[in-house]
Amino acid sequence: MQEDNARANDVRAGQAEPPGYAALGDRVSGILEAAEQAAAEIREEARQHAAGSEREAHGEAERLKEKLTAEAQTLRDEAEEFARDMRLAVEAYATQHRRQAEDEARKIVADAEKLATAARGAAEKRVQEVEADVRHREDELRSELRKLEHRRRETLERLRELVAAVQDVLLSEESLAHDLQPQQSATRD
Repeated sequence: MQEDNARANDVRAGQAEPPGYAALGDRVSGILEAAEQAAAEIREEARQHAAGSEREAHGEAERLKEKLTAEAQTLRDEAEEFARDMRLAVEAYATQHRRQAEDEARKIVADAEKLATAARGAAEKRVQEVEADVRHREDELRSELRKLEHRRRETLERLRELVAAVQDVLLSEESLAHDLQPQQSATRD
């Protein structure tokens, strides 16, 4: 910008100032030419600056894109690692709970088997007691039956003896009656 001003001053100094409006027109023309030249230089400088800024912006955008892509990849990798860690933690948690459930199931089964064994033992003991009671009762009944059979035999024997005695008495009576009968008929005659 200072160069443009210096040129405009040089142009003015190198020219002899004509009198009146013509000199003013030349001056304005010189200023306008200097201004156009300065504007052209500024435009060129601005284009170069804009091109440089655009290159820098493209470079910065590329760096930013690479940085964001790298950050996104890092975040994706971290997310995948986190997901993998969570999956492993969940699997470990599930495995631990499965083991606990299996242990608890084994304990329940063992307790149930103990209870079943105890119940089976108690039932077998009760069966043995009942069988012993039944055998004892059968023995008592057999003994009682033997006694009753013995008493029946004795009673039959006594009845036979009684029958024999009764028959003897009846026979004696008949014979007595018979013995007495002829005497009755002999006394009547």
